[in-house]
Amino acid sequence: MSTTFISAADPHRPARTEAERGDARRDFYAFALWVLVTFVQFRFDELLLYPLALYFTYAAWRNQVQILGLLRRSWILLSFPVWCLISPLWAVEPAAAFKEALYLMLTMLICYQVAASLTPRQIMYAVLLATGIIVVANLLKIYGSGDGSNGIFVHKNQMGKNMVVAWIVATAVMLDPGSARKLRWIAGCIALLAAYSAFISGSATAVLLVLGTAAVNLFGATMLRGGLLRARRLAVLCLMVGSIFGAATLVLPHTEVDPVEPVLEAFGKDRSLTGRTGLWEYAEQQISAEPFLGVGSGGFWRYHDSPLVRRIFEEYYKGPRAKFNFHNSFFEISVHQGLIGLGLAILSTLWAFGWLIRGAFSLASMSQIYFFSQSLAVIARMFTESGFLAPFVIFHMLFWIGALSASKSHMERARSGRSA
Repeated sequence: MSTTFISAADPHRPARTEAERGDARRDFYAFALWVLVTFVQFRFDELLLYPLALYFTYAAWRNQVQILGLLRRSWILLSFPVWCLISPLWAVEPAAAFKEALYLMLTMLICYQVAASLTPRQIMYAVLLATGIIVVANLLKIYGSGDGSNGIFVHKNQMGKNMVVAWIVATAVMLDPGSARKLRWIAGCIALLAAYSAFISGSATAVLLVLGTAAVNLFGATMLRGGLLRARRLAVLCLMVGSIFGAATLVLPHTEVDPVEPVLEAFGKDRSLTGRTGLWEYAEQQISAEPFLGVGSGGFWRYHDSPLVRRIFEEYYKGPRAKFNFHNSFFEISVHQGLIGLGLAILSTLWAFGWLIRGAFSLASMSQIYFFSQSLAVIARMFTESGFLAPFVIFHMLFWIGALSASKSHMERARSGRSA
């Protein structure tokens, strides 16, 4: 099984020496362990995280030539972390802001190292290995102990989000004809377990993402893989799009049913998205008070120092020690890093998403389609969750890793074409 996972080759990548293959093998297991540890928090996880961070720092120094080559094309990704590094100059909590910025820089360093040292398929396999273990352990906790409705996670929303990560990678491997048959069967089983876990989490976002990313992966496997620009595929695509729009023009003018309301009711939600819209109004007030620079990381959610925060906690029935956020990445970034920080974050996101689209449509391998599908899930959750560009969140790290991997694959393909 380990040979199947590690031996994923890229036809456009130059042949590696024995030493390079050994380095790649260690990097593969280090990244799989990193995904495993960051996927769910547990006591004393820092005993693994700190040594892994040191290893990735060493590996980045070892692969500095490849990373610098990537950095020349992707310097925009470091604009937001650099902004966070200088934010302690005006932050309300300078020490907390500086610590958060260092963690974010380390997160981006790990993304560069993983993209530089592993092939896209190896990255996909590492995520499958780690998340597959978590999916099985989570269900064993739920049904084995009898008292774990959240499984091994803190709350059900976290379980739903992480099960989406496992679902996307498992379905991608299952649909990948370049993977071994036995591995594809294993991935199919993991996909079913992950989808079931997402549904029992009760998270509306997780369930919708499972359905949406399933369609994206299936579309990618049947239409994008190997290239979309073929007469038969373009004809089928045009027929599908025309049929959808034709049906919509016939049905929608004669219906008064709101399609949003039944979906919200099915998950016990209302149009305020469980109070999120009220939170966003408070965020807008804070942004108008500190519009450009923000208050720095850790500068807003201070219960004992802020009457506004105490008011928010009372309205949402939170205790003084609870951790809370605006449940929207754009508002969270704007409050803490200002509109300047938000602009840098949006520019980085647009750059990365552009490369993810280019990788899915031009490279058209199943691993690139996987990264694209994962990126759609990340972007969808940016509007309802606030963890985007937070340190060490593997759900979002895969967004940056996928973009860097697509950029690297294009560089290698161009280099091999010139040498040919």
